[in-house]
Parts: sequence; C-alpha cells; structure tokens
Amino acid sequence: MCVSSQVFPFRPWVRRAWLSIVLVSAAASLTITWIGERAVWVYVATLWIGGLKVWLGTLRPVAEISEEGLVLRPLHNLRARSIVWPAVRGTEQSGDRLIVYYDTARGMRFVALNLNLVKGRREFLALLDARLRAAGFEERVVDRSRYLSR
Repeated sequence: MCVSSQVFPFRPWVRRAWLSIVLVSAAASLTITWIGERAVWVYVATLWIGGLKVWLGTLRPVAEISEEGLVLRPLHNLRARSIVWPAVRGTEQSGDRLIVYYDTARGMRFVALNLNLVKGRREFLALLDARLRAAGFEERVVDRSRYLSR
C-alpha cells in the first residue's frame, strides 16, 4: 500500500517528440507558403495542434497512485481520468497496453494507457497490482492477456 501519492512521469523521449512534430509542421508551413496551396493549411494546422498537445500533455505525470485512487493522463485523451479505488472494476494488460475499467454515474467506462510511455513502468504496475490484490482482485490469464478482477 502506498502511504502518499506516487507520481510516474512520461519517459524523456515522449516529451521530446513534440519537437519533431513541430519541425515537420514548420517545414510544411514554409513549403505551403512557397507553393501557395491554401487547402492544405488544415492538415498543417492539425500537425501544429498535435505537437502542442503532446508538449502540453507531458507537462504533468502520466500516472499517479495515491490512497484515494488513480489518476491517468494518456496522451490520446484530452483530460485526465481520476478514478477512486472503489470504482475500479478490473484491469486488462496485454503487451504494452493497460486498460482500467471503472464505474461512473453514466455506467462502466475504461481508459487505456500505453505502458511504454511510463517512466517507472515496473514500479507503477507493482503498486497497482498490490493495491488491487489487497482489495480482493484476482489474476486470470487468457492467451496473452492478463486480467485482474473480483
């Protein structure tokens, strides 16, 4: 069990990925300006926004585990998912992907997390497993997927 909040940041290369996206966007912007094709600006704007989203998304940790619950911030989501422990219904881990299933007022939802992006991945999974096993969750393995559920 964790006494205080454990924070797991993004791996350093994830934070640097925004730079390559922005460099491609800048090159495309210059090319389009030189060529004069206006219709392609929508695609270039999408690249700029994607680079900004990656940069802003990596300013906060990808995951946090505390006594109250779990906070996950996958880059493909616009906002963080805060999940209290009693709401967790189970997890599925297959390769480098972790899916956490949880209850909300609108029914069961899930959030997927790419474990390759988590700095301290093994410690994160060990803490999550320990917390869920202490709450009575049991492990089940089917083919290449590992499930923790009640």
